[in-house]
Amino acid sequence: MAGSESFANRTLWHFISGTGVLRPKELIASELKRNEAKILDGLLFYQKPRCPAGEELKEKTITGNQQDFLQKLSVFLSLGELQCYQLFCSYLLHDYRGSQKNLQQLLSNERHSHTLMLKVRDYYYTERLYILHVLKRILSLWPDPEYLYKEQYAEFVNNLILDDKLIKKIKEQFCTVCEMTLPTWETNGPLMNERQALVWAQQNLKEQCELLQILFVYYKDFETDLNGIIDLIERFKQHGFGRHQKYKHILEESSEKFLRRICYLEVLVLLELLDIENIYHSSKENNLADHIFLKDKTTFQKLDRVMQDLNKEVAYGPLLLSWSVIRQLYLDEDDFVTTRKFGNLALQLNVFEFMSLMLETEPFCGKTTVASFSHYVVYTTLFTTLAVYDENTLGGHRDSEILYEVSAKLLKKEFVATDFWQKGLDEGLGTLFQSAIEWFPLDFSTLLRFSVALATGSKESAKKIMAVWKRLPRYTEYLDRNSSQDLVQTADSALWQLAREKLPYIIGEFRIPTGVYGQIIQTSGQSDSQGSPVIQWEFAFNGWQLLECEVEELLHQISQGSGMVSPVQVARVSAITELVKSLLTSDLEMVDQLTGITSLLYQVIHRFAGQKPPPLDLLATSVECLTCVAKKHPKQVWHNMKQTGLLPYLTENVDNMAEVLSGQGLSAGLFGVLLAGSECTQGRYPLTTAFLDFISCLIKPMFQSGKENDLMACVMFILREVFPAFQKWRYYNTNRREVIGQKCLENFHSILNFMSARNKKVNSKKPQLQEVVVYSLLFSEAGRALLEIIATGVDSVELALSQQGSTFEGSGVEIIQMIQLAFSVLNRLLLMKSPELPISPVENALASQPAGRQHHHVVATISEYICHRHNPRLPTLATLLLKRLALVLPMSILACLGNDAEAIRDMYLTRLQAVTEDLRLKVVVLELLSVCVEAQPGLIEIFLNVQPAESGVGKKDLSLGKTSCLQTVLDLMDYRKQGTYQCPPDLLCACTEFIHALWAGLRETAMSVLRNRRTFWPSICAPLNRELCKLGDDDEKVLSLPYEMKTVAYVLKIMAQEFYSAADLKLNSHIETVFQDTKNQSNRLKYWSRYICDCLKAEGESQELLEENMADNPTLQLLIAWKNFLVTVTALKIEDIKVNPEEKEMILLDLLEGILAQFVGTQTSLTVDIKLASVTSALLFTLVKNWTGQVTSWANILPLMHDAVRQSCGSCETLVPCVQIGLLGSMVTIIQHARKSSTASVAMERVRPIVPTVCSVLLQSTQQLPTPKDLQSNTGTQCQPSTDPSMTDPRLKLQVVTCSLLVELIKFVDSPDIWLAALREHAILQTLLISTEIYLKGRQGLHYLHTLFLLFLTIASSKKGAESLAMSGLTQHTCLPILSLYQISDLLPLASAPVIPPKKVGSGTLLTWHGVFCLCIELYNTVLVTLRYSFLEDMLNFLGSHQDRLLQSLEIARLGLFDIALKEAEQTCTLIERLAHFSREWRMALPDTVNKFLRSMLYMCQTFISLLIRPRYLQLILEHHGGQKRQGKGRDSSSPIPPILQHQTSTEDIEQPTVQLTHIQHSMLRIVCQSFSALKCFTPDLCEILLDQNMDLSEYEPFLAIGFSTPSVDQDFQPTFGTMLSCVNVCIRLLQKMEARVVSPHRSPDTAASQQIPKSLVLYVLETSLYIIMSQAMRYLKEPNLSARDKPLLKRELGAEMIHFCLESIDSSEGCTTSPGGTTLLTSPGGPSPSTSILARSFSQTCFSTNQEQAFFKIVQEFVKQVLR
Repeated sequence: MAGSESFANRTLWHFISGTGVLRPKELIASELKRNEAKILDGLLFYQKPRCPAGEELKEKTITGNQQDFLQKLSVFLSLGELQCYQLFCSYLLHDYRGSQKNLQQLLSNERHSHTLMLKVRDYYYTERLYILHVLKRILSLWPDPEYLYKEQYAEFVNNLILDDKLIKKIKEQFCTVCEMTLPTWETNGPLMNERQALVWAQQNLKEQCELLQILFVYYKDFETDLNGIIDLIERFKQHGFGRHQKYKHILEESSEKFLRRICYLEVLVLLELLDIENIYHSSKENNLADHIFLKDKTTFQKLDRVMQDLNKEVAYGPLLLSWSVIRQLYLDEDDFVTTRKFGNLALQLNVFEFMSLMLETEPFCGKTTVASFSHYVVYTTLFTTLAVYDENTLGGHRDSEILYEVSAKLLKKEFVATDFWQKGLDEGLGTLFQSAIEWFPLDFSTLLRFSVALATGSKESAKKIMAVWKRLPRYTEYLDRNSSQDLVQTADSALWQLAREKLPYIIGEFRIPTGVYGQIIQTSGQSDSQGSPVIQWEFAFNGWQLLECEVEELLHQISQGSGMVSPVQVARVSAITELVKSLLTSDLEMVDQLTGITSLLYQVIHRFAGQKPPPLDLLATSVECLTCVAKKHPKQVWHNMKQTGLLPYLTENVDNMAEVLSGQGLSAGLFGVLLAGSECTQGRYPLTTAFLDFISCLIKPMFQSGKENDLMACVMFILREVFPAFQKWRYYNTNRREVIGQKCLENFHSILNFMSARNKKVNSKKPQLQEVVVYSLLFSEAGRALLEIIATGVDSVELALSQQGSTFEGSGVEIIQMIQLAFSVLNRLLLMKSPELPISPVENALASQPAGRQHHHVVATISEYICHRHNPRLPTLATLLLKRLALVLPMSILACLGNDAEAIRDMYLTRLQAVTEDLRLKVVVLELLSVCVEAQPGLIEIFLNVQPAESGVGKKDLSLGKTSCLQTVLDLMDYRKQGTYQCPPDLLCACTEFIHALWAGLRETAMSVLRNRRTFWPSICAPLNRELCKLGDDDEKVLSLPYEMKTVAYVLKIMAQEFYSAADLKLNSHIETVFQDTKNQSNRLKYWSRYICDCLKAEGESQELLEENMADNPTLQLLIAWKNFLVTVTALKIEDIKVNPEEKEMILLDLLEGILAQFVGTQTSLTVDIKLASVTSALLFTLVKNWTGQVTSWANILPLMHDAVRQSCGSCETLVPCVQIGLLGSMVTIIQHARKSSTASVAMERVRPIVPTVCSVLLQSTQQLPTPKDLQSNTGTQCQPSTDPSMTDPRLKLQVVTCSLLVELIKFVDSPDIWLAALREHAILQTLLISTEIYLKGRQGLHYLHTLFLLFLTIASSKKGAESLAMSGLTQHTCLPILSLYQISDLLPLASAPVIPPKKVGSGTLLTWHGVFCLCIELYNTVLVTLRYSFLEDMLNFLGSHQDRLLQSLEIARLGLFDIALKEAEQTCTLIERLAHFSREWRMALPDTVNKFLRSMLYMCQTFISLLIRPRYLQLILEHHGGQKRQGKGRDSSSPIPPILQHQTSTEDIEQPTVQLTHIQHSMLRIVCQSFSALKCFTPDLCEILLDQNMDLSEYEPFLAIGFSTPSVDQDFQPTFGTMLSCVNVCIRLLQKMEARVVSPHRSPDTAASQQIPKSLVLYVLETSLYIIMSQAMRYLKEPNLSARDKPLLKRELGAEMIHFCLESIDSSEGCTTSPGGTTLLTSPGGPSPSTSILARSFSQTCFSTNQEQAFFKIVQEFVKQVLR
């Protein structure tokens, strides 16, 4: 397709005009120079076939089908084969809508190839027109001093005009086009039928029009000689001014507009050549010698003879009139007859009517360059004509009316109005205006017509019109309207004086004062005066008063009945309102000066809206006028308009959407009657248009005042009656259809936009205006109408464009505008639809899959707008809508596209690749692709088009297909193009966003292909190496700064994702090279850290309220990307990016500065500032956690954090938890590190000031806590809580973090006086205890309460803290509220829960209410230990309140070995142990509870010992029964399970115990330890009972029964000495295993599980159990009532067991290290003793290694010797 460069003229036009993106001037100049010959030749560039068929294509490698097609195409188009080949290639590249796969099918099928040939023909015709557009644009804009490419255009034009090359080529083209003959099937092949010939003819007419426009534009800047003028006149005469076409016999009515356009253009060209204005000015200066055809008589006569040959064709009228003026200026009176003949002939040809029709025709009626030039030419012609001739000589009354009409059309142009006032009222059109003033108000309409036109022209012109009307010089009327008694004759018979004051109007203040003189004028020339004399009263008056009286006169007429209304008066008032509207449109400040008239319009509307037939124009102009007033006084106008009865209204409130859909309560008002009864029948809709403009004007002010619902009735009427039906109405002027559709859509769009900018009224249950619009457009017929507009289709748009006369104006442009608005509205609807609403019909139509091939899906129609080339905004909006559909609807766009998917894909890629394409369109296409990565996997796959490729032997690789978008994106964002016009910042941003979407969506195939591209990583990372300007700078670069910041954000996210995805793999070599280069460039990490800090500062200083699209804030995006990047680099420890401690410290300091900046200004409550601060705070916390051990200067960072906390708390009315959580959490981490690490040096002086601040924050945070009722919905169960509200509610999170920080501060600060003083000053303890009570009663805030009790425990660890807690009401606020944390039976369901060793609390363990209850028990225990007797009463109260629960915990611990119950039992035993030291007081206060707790504790210990002595059975319970023991009483003992029984009776140890078993054994030992410690207080002191013979034994009741058997699992009677001896055996077994680890450290690693049980714990249990055995034995031996049988039994059995233990110990103490170990106390009736051959020495040498332990062992030996023998 290399040859396609000769075509694509549309691309050339886009390129040189700067459409889409501004290109360098040098590039424009070079492109113009490269295409100079082509532009100069224009249509002559295309050559007819010269060689035999197929001769020119021999050198081209094309298939047979293609060659045959091109030969036929060459014949059909009458174009050379080589150019046909180039044309076909260009068509395939730029305009072909099918896929490449289908091309061969089209070429092989004759019927399809004919269709393709017609498509190529259309493309060829478009290209021919665009090459003419290029030249016309250059000629139009090259003199414009303000145009960007003015110099390049001027240089190009100067080259073309050398030797008149350009004008010769233009004329040659025009002649060639005019002389073309109609093609036939004989000359152009069988495809050239009559229909195709007509298409050719219309194309020929379009080319003539374009060439004439070029001539017209050319001659405005360049002159020609006399022969050139004569040649054109003769040529145009021969051409019949467009009527003498050689193919006029086949032209249809639709071609008439082209013929008229040609006629008008040829006339304008000749008028421009005659240059009548220049002749007029030269004549005034007597300087005609230098004029082209007036320099001598000969040249003049030569042209005069040509003019005299003009016959009576209508088109000759302007030429004859101009020549008449020229003759009048040039010749003397000797040839006045001929001159007059020219003028009269022009008037006979209705020259002014011709001009009027011309100015109403496209392209002369719009705002294009041609339209402006045509107005200027006509204006200069009329100006000179009126300067030479008196208006009374220019025809009769009808001619004068048309002359006024033409003048009014001209004066509406701003440049004409400006020239009009500059030249004054003494010549030209000024004389007409002056004459109109003289004859006012007799000739009422003329002055108003001129005034309306001039008021429309410009603001300055409007001000002058206002001044003119304020002082009109004369009042003209018929003489017979005066009574003879009122007139006094003067000496002059034509001069009369008014004898008394005259009132021309029945009502009103206008009057003619007494004594005014009037001049009588005869008006025989006036057609409407019938020869009646006219009098002009010479006095100045205010015309506005008169106009006001005219309006009042109309109101007076209607008040007498509709039959009394004069049509003339209606027309007058209509003209008055039109004038007022024009003035207010140009200058709104005149509203207050025109109040007198505008206030009367409400009455006009009220009284005439119900008249039959209604004056539609009067009503429409009145509404339009009030619309202008509403722009300044909206509330007043709206109130008054409601009183007129015109507007629709509601008869009842709209309470729900069902009423909206049904229209219940909606009354159409008088407007509805007028619409249905008058406008629809006439096909004219002036009132509807005015009504829509009126509502559009009120939307903004009503929203701003919060009264938008007042518009509900009007908007509902538009949604129900206007918008759904406007396309079905009949129209007198079809262009009005698109205008009404546009206005409806503009209203909807404004409503949706304004509602989104305001906060929604959540307190109102009634439907709001925005909700009504959204619902109606989605669920009613309005939605169908919206989809019909969207489904217009690109073909219909192209057809409408081809029929309009101008490139930029016409019906096609109006249709495009309407479709664009429909796209915007639908896009907004899908964005703003409430998720509560069901799927709407509109969404169904968009999301439903196509029914079959015969149905073209609306989504396919939307996507086909990408083929539209005229206005890039249309495909841009269509692509935006596709993006929205991909996001919000559950649909497959690929399925909707069907067979057209690849063709549409190719067109998208073509436009994305095009150098000349609109930049915004490229950006939107890339955004669509980014969305499709996640939302449309099927569609993105055909765009990515990654294919497998063979590389090497049997090795498969991936490569990009020919139609892959990845290569296009790589080319767009190439690092060599970045920063140039080829890759501006917004395009680069869109490219990086797409790449980021691929990485975020883990599109591995695309990622792997891109990674291996050499230019990929340099292009991606290039933005990181550039420096950006700062926010707030005045540089022009600031406009592109948001895109550059977002680009960097996407790059950082891509890098973070790449690091994460390649964490376990080696990074790509290309990216490693890029990183190496990046690191060497002045440390980019420091730069970006500082830049982000500066951006945060700039955002903090900014006071702009940009709340709606906060997610698009570039600073926020950059900050989040920076966060992702740093967190990823820190967590994964990327080797290629190493951050040294200095850089880490700088990054942290920059983040702190950024946080502080968000709380400096006055509007610190902005959502953007808070969001930025929260993200920065979270990043700071994450980095502090990861960098704690790597940054040494925490002493410098901690004060800044302190300042940030104080600033954030002091700058806002309420706390900002999302910010303070990160700051306080960072401080927690730092202080923890400083407290635990010796390397972190944080001085005490830097920490102490933090305590009062934390207390202040804690106090304020506590006051802002949510109530438990607010958190009720998030409550979970006890055993398996749901997500705790304290971990989701930010206020509770802040409270938890603040309490944690206070804990760390208390631990860090050495003196309790420091932190206690702060606590007392802020009443922290009282406040927290009250909060604790509230949350305990509400059973909410689990994590919060857990943290609180940890804080209380930390405070209670010091005596002063415990005293403060007790005095602050610890018992009062916690004792009874704790009851709400449990129920009596809530532990039972836990029996089936699995036993899982808990993690540390900080590792993410789920907290439970049991844990809080246990913490509360621990707190009471701690305070009791610290305060002792001063807290004993509170402790006993606590025990009494919760004794049932505590007893239950001991009982449940026996039944189910689950962690929660064991933990609670341990705390209960600890509580008993603490109170056991106050046993006497306990028995006195609560005598019953002592025995209950002792009994439960003993039975629980017996059960635990029985399980500890049977590890196999315990493991079986844990593995198969979830921790619940098999109860013999609850099971059928007649059918025991042998394995269970075997394990139940076996006491063998397990060589490799599980972690679970070891964990439970450890828990049991801890409980036994606490229980035995408590029991020591209830058994006699061993020394005392041994030495004191007079000891009171009644104080100590024995709790061990006399028995020596190993306890069974199901034993349910009093524990015996055998139970305690079994406990001794358990401890010895564990100590042996510990010894085995010491002797054989390389034993199986599974034995490491026993390391969880500390040796000290085992030794303590062993010693305590021996102590209790000896104490209880002495208690029995000294018991006088002990039976004679029991005492010997006790001594014998216990002595035997103890002697066995002692003998072994004696052997060990004598150094028998070679002893194999012998037998030990492990022997039991339950089974054989375990093998002890593994012991290298006696356990006693290991167990009793210290002197203290040996001493206790000696006591046992002495006890056996002295007592038990």
